[in-house]
Amino acid sequence: MENETIVITQERMMGWLCFNRFHCINVKPDLKDSNRKIFIFRNSPKLRETMEKYQQFKQLI
Repeated sequence: MENETIVITQERMMGWLCFNRFHCINVKPDLKDSNRKIFIFRNSPKLRETMEKYQQFKQLI
């Protein structure tokens, strides 16, 4: 069974995905660090492609 969600731990990546019109479906506290949150998105090829673009964009700045 393929996982339909992806967990994002970086707030900047979450912001990038929301900026690119992806919706965060849930926010939960990080069990390893109470000061952080995890962001849950629906996994899709388009989401993965947008995450790749963020990595490329980060290298340019």
